[in-house]
Amino acid sequence: MISLKDYENLDGFGLSTYEQVAELNKALAAGYDIPATTGGVSGSALRVESLEASLKVITYLMTHIKFWQKIPKMPAYSTVEEYNRLTSYGSDGGAFTPEGELGEYDDAVYSRQVGLVKYLQTVRKVTHPMTLVRTAHGDVIGNEVRNGIMWLLGKIEYYLYNGDNSLRYNYPTNEGYEFAGLKKLIDTSMVVDNGGDPLTEDVLETASNMVVEQYGFPTDILIGTKPLADLAKVMFPKERIVVPFKEGQIGVPLNTFASQAGNLAFNPDVFLRRKYIVQGTTGATSPKAPPTPATATASATGGTGTSNWTLTNNAHGTYYYSVTMGNRYGESAPCDAGSAAVTSDTGNPSVGSITNGTVSSYLPDYVNIYRNQANAGSSAARYLIAQYASISQASGGAQTLFSDLNSIAAGCHYVYLGELTPQILIFKQLAPMMKMDLAVIEPSIRWLQLLYGVVQLYAPKKWVIIKNVGEATV
Repeated sequence: MISLKDYENLDGFGLSTYEQVAELNKALAAGYDIPATTGGVSGSALRVESLEASLKVITYLMTHIKFWQKIPKMPAYSTVEEYNRLTSYGSDGGAFTPEGELGEYDDAVYSRQVGLVKYLQTVRKVTHPMTLVRTAHGDVIGNEVRNGIMWLLGKIEYYLYNGDNSLRYNYPTNEGYEFAGLKKLIDTSMVVDNGGDPLTEDVLETASNMVVEQYGFPTDILIGTKPLADLAKVMFPKERIVVPFKEGQIGVPLNTFASQAGNLAFNPDVFLRRKYIVQGTTGATSPKAPPTPATATASATGGTGTSNWTLTNNAHGTYYYSVTMGNRYGESAPCDAGSAAVTSDTGNPSVGSITNGTVSSYLPDYVNIYRNQANAGSSAARYLIAQYASISQASGGAQTLFSDLNSIAAGCHYVYLGELTPQILIFKQLAPMMKMDLAVIEPSIRWLQLLYGVVQLYAPKKWVIIKNVGEATV
């Protein structure tokens, strides 16, 4: 340490010796030790740690939950929610008759539909000692309740689009755990294939007119943030937007689309992102997910059906595939299926020899197929292109041969357009989001947060799916 005599000999004009300055710095340094430990920098033992009072949220917020906030909601009164549909006022026969003659009898056409309520929940726990200590960001239980709410809302938002009630072993005998989302509910005739190109106003006009042709009144466009940004890039150079003068500001957000069917609101949703994995780095999403498939092999032949390999970034070339297994707990780590080369517009690559790993208590319910874009290489991201129910739960059990017809292009987006009114689309809740306290069986506080409900699309032809929406290259 520096003695009093040394302090007296220090030169105030920077002429002190190196040893004197080093000793002085050592004496005054607070250090970065976290926490201060025996033998560490001496000043750190006296340092008070500084922690901001506000908690920094780096994941999604309530403002990102677009579809759930906008979809109409009604109470459900049973686990089986039925409804009747008037599908026709009568036949397409003639309405004119000769004078004084009785016309033909005719009847309206009705149909009854069924929706099964599904159950979403999250279990949370806080130890009793944690409730007694002074925490940095307020009531720890209250914070965890809010976290549970946001977790559930994120799941609901995703499954409102992508839910599939057929993802269950031995479906349809075994009904899936998920409710069917828009992708599953919209009529298969109401699909526009964008061919891997970025979204344009022409495609939106075509889709809105399809709804009008089915006697609908389109009101909303549910779109990912990237396709909407690409649409803005297309629009700006064309000078089709009247920009109000504001000094220092450029660019105008796209809020509505003026179609011949009326004005449609854009609803940019981050939950409409592409789902992908990276082979060799992506692991299982839950300890209770099924084991990784034992084998899977891609082949340039073997697929059946009419394929289309002319899409942008998904045409001729070499593709790498991966396969995972899923159940209600989560998804397994991927099995690399290798590559397949596509050399013609009508090529039929396939993924076969898919067998389960050694399963125990956590059996597979469905299969996921992933593929990357043409000539992207084995280390590139592989995107979800298909899901289907497992046909075997046995160890080593073989799964269905997957024929890749390129119906879903790798790396592309979905956009949904239709009439978002209670007469057309609704979410029925048997139990709205609620908190249920669980029994105290240990020194901790446990509770359950849940929601029971089902999506019902009364008019499947009054919504349109725009699939294979690519991304702009600039």
